[in-house]
Amino acid sequence: MHILDGGLQTSVQGKPMAGQRHIALPGAGPADPISLALANWCVGNAPDMAGLEITLSAVSLHFDHAATIAFCGAATSGDIDGTPIEAGQSHVVPAGAALRVHGARSGVRSYIAVAGGFDLPETLGGTSAYLPAGVGGHILRAGDSLPLRTSALPDQRTVPHPYRPPITDEVALHCLAGPELDRLDQGQRRAFFSEAFTIGQRANRIGCELSGPALHASPGDIASAAVFPGTIQAPPSGNPFLLGVDAQTTGGYPRIAQIVRADRPSIGQLRPGSRVRFIAVTPARAHELLRRKLLLWRSLMPQLTL
Repeated sequence: MHILDGGLQTSVQGKPMAGQRHIALPGAGPADPISLALANWCVGNAPDMAGLEITLSAVSLHFDHAATIAFCGAATSGDIDGTPIEAGQSHVVPAGAALRVHGARSGVRSYIAVAGGFDLPETLGGTSAYLPAGVGGHILRAGDSLPLRTSALPDQRTVPHPYRPPITDEVALHCLAGPELDRLDQGQRRAFFSEAFTIGQRANRIGCELSGPALHASPGDIASAAVFPGTIQAPPSGNPFLLGVDAQTTGGYPRIAQIVRADRPSIGQLRPGSRVRFIAVTPARAHELLRRKLLLWRSLMPQLTL
């Protein structure tokens, strides 16, 4: 498979590089693992098999040999040599043909899966690219090629509508109180959990800046401590920062909240201008949300993990 147009940012993302945070290396992986898993389901792959993560703009790919593909996520349409195709279902790309996945109208990231996957080695136990350090891969550009594994072409699959998560520019995220939430005064805490924030222009796989009520944490030294995807920090600017899948492993700003694991895939679809609200939950409620989501998704994809 050859990259004709890699768009704004396209990379290989699949199984995260788990267990490396002690050397300051996050797991990377898909910013929206549900959309990747659905694309893989369409072509008969395991949920975490590596696919292409594309960001906002269109991409074009050329296939030397016939392949079954699917794409899910923010993009809703594409074409094969000019013939229109839709997201959420498998399609056969003939040998010598070009696949184009169109740009996203809502959300940010789309995922292309190919039956059989890519013939690429694992890096530190994962099949994902950590782009800030160039570990496990890099941003794909025109002229790059990826070897494909051969796989029997499965029967055509279409994601059932109950399993198609809505991707919108209005999002509510459940979160737990962070260890330094008490650094905000009562009014600021009330504003954080009651008012909407807007995703700013500083938004990528590392995280996104939020504009809205100014949140100024009380002064005082804070030792650097662990942070994770979904951690919300309160830097001196007053604009909270929501960490994403490529976030650093430690930080020194107050951690005012933590997005629950069940809602983390939604972080990967937040684009500049999107509006987000935060809903406070207890640890017990966070566990229940994850249990319910896994029950839903595993009825379609039994091997899925979040």
